[in-house]
Amino acid sequence: MALFEKRVHLKPYEYPDLLKFRDAIRHSYWLHTEFSLSGDVQDWYARTEPHERNALKNTMLAISQIEVSVKTFWARIYDRMPKPEIAEVGMTFAESEVRHANAYSHLLDMLGLSGEFEKIHSIPAISERVQYLQQAQEGIRSSDNRQFALTVLLFSAFVEHISLFSQFLIIMAFNKHRAAFKGVSNIVEATSKEEQIHGMFGVELVRILQHEYPEWFGAETEDAILHAVERAYAAEERIVDWIFERGELEYLPRHQVDAFLKNRFNNSLRSVGIRPYFTVDETALAATRWFDEELLATKENDFFNKRSITYSKKMKSFSEDALF
Repeated sequence: MALFEKRVHLKPYEYPDLLKFRDAIRHSYWLHTEFSLSGDVQDWYARTEPHERNALKNTMLAISQIEVSVKTFWARIYDRMPKPEIAEVGMTFAESEVRHANAYSHLLDMLGLSGEFEKIHSIPAISERVQYLQQAQEGIRSSDNRQFALTVLLFSAFVEHISLFSQFLIIMAFNKHRAAFKGVSNIVEATSKEEQIHGMFGVELVRILQHEYPEWFGAETEDAILHAVERAYAAEERIVDWIFERGELEYLPRHQVDAFLKNRFNNSLRSVGIRPYFTVDETALAATRWFDEELLATKENDFFNKRSITYSKKMKSFSEDALF
């Protein structure tokens, strides 16, 4: 039976290896109430300049809104791939997306900035990104399985692996270079690892589809994906423009963020068997390597099987090679 063919009985599983992604989220379970944000509030008022506060506020708004606007995909994937093991992974992922949105909006609440959410749809950069991310999911409503396969690819490669990571980089830069906002940086560490798990699962589904339906993944599909890359990159660049509207961070210049984004796009394309699209400034990229090394590098724990004893919030670590 192929991925799109319904199976009513729970077992035997046809795709048992997919359940490791469910288990990875379970092992990493966390709540934002586990992280103290009182120091972050002090940092906000006493240790940041106006352009830094604006960048951090916009970053958290962007993350929270995307989690709400487009992250219902996994809750619905069973409707199109009716396998119990896929349902288990999808619903586990959907719950984690709720925790992500709650976490970032919580700090905004503590800072008295909740009212900013009412203005967010009037911000062109946010509206444009929500629109392109929603269009990347249009295939979920299509009865065409080939179109849905493309949707899984686009969502996994561009939404889960890319759409929030420039914001994660920006938040972590405050902690890396200023030793500030440690609470929300812990949340970024937890969130980014789960987003990677989501993207890895999607890529695994794409690889299964490439095996089961190789005729769907020819030159026409590749052209459609590369066209989507152009639009996705432009939208992400406008988000960064908005975040830095009052000035970029001295310790994270704009060209470094651009190189980081291009590299993630290239890695996502490689993960689904498509040639890299962007030329990356390797010098600028090298200045952001700390992000992958600190958040995503393999330590002594097996990501999919063991509960971490070194990370207090039970998060796992894994190598960049394992992601792509």
